[in-house]
Amino acid sequence: MAKLTVLVIDDEKMMHVVFKALLGDQYNLLIAMSAQEGIDLLAEHTVNLIMLDIQMPKLSGIELLESIMIDASLRSIPTIVMTGKATDYIENKARELGATDFFNKAVLLSEKKIILNAIKKNISPNVKKPEPFKDYKPHLNQIIKTILRDKLSGDLITAGRKLGTGLIKTFNIHYFSLWTVKNKKMNLIVSLGDDQPEDFGPEELLSEDAFKEFAAVKRPYLTNNPTSEQKGMFADKALKLGLSSEIGVPLFKITKEELVNNKMQIPSGTPIFGFIIIKRNRVFTTKEFKLLSQFIIQSGSVLYDFYQDLFSDR
Repeated sequence: MAKLTVLVIDDEKMMHVVFKALLGDQYNLLIAMSAQEGIDLLAEHTVNLIMLDIQMPKLSGIELLESIMIDASLRSIPTIVMTGKATDYIENKARELGATDFFNKAVLLSEKKIILNAIKKNISPNVKKPEPFKDYKPHLNQIIKTILRDKLSGDLITAGRKLGTGLIKTFNIHYFSLWTVKNKKMNLIVSLGDDQPEDFGPEELLSEDAFKEFAAVKRPYLTNNPTSEQKGMFADKALKLGLSSEIGVPLFKITKEELVNNKMQIPSGTPIFGFIIIKRNRVFTTKEFKLLSQFIIQSGSVLYDFYQDLFSDR
């Protein structure tokens, strides 16, 4: 019989040593130093139980648990939460979010049998295998071909809708929006998806701290819990809609030819003409983030032609 797999998500290396000794040869052991690393491992392996630390930098265990329970592909994996600073509030919150058990880390060192029994009790052999990382290249090539087909007669709105529709189908996106920036004014050009936030427009966006930081650094960002990480647009409204994960990507004022000549790299200091926000109810892996952000930036060089036509920005 194949061994079941336990994923330990904990930024303390000492805990990794403890679990290696505790689980021995009885289980396969996967180790993640951060919440995002744990998400990446969950996408690549069949995990039968998660041992999740509460105190972690960036995305805490509680916040990761919240996003996991929104994600239909992950919520069936039993999760045991552990902490070095146990309180009734933390325990109640963890169980409320769907944790199957809760332990103070001190028990790991003093009552190993209790932990082993809890693992045996909670681990599930019936967890579905994760969907393999798809070969997205043909789909992305088709999206670009569709946009380029209308380069002479199309416009920014049509091209943006085609880009959004393609990404929605390919990556199971639930919300896509394309914004432009002109003379410090924001314009919402395209908004797609079944989960549309109400009463959210340019004025609301400009007042958000997350947007101010994004506009200042001009770099793609990923968050798998926008409220906790203080990243992402209309984060509270998004979570109410069940959209736990978000990627934002700037669109630069650079043509396709200029981008190719610069070996597909954006020169330092290149201004932006807009940005794209995508949200969904499944966590994003690092691999997806890199692929999506790179593709959207490259697509932006095509959209820039339409932007110049729309705003006479030549």
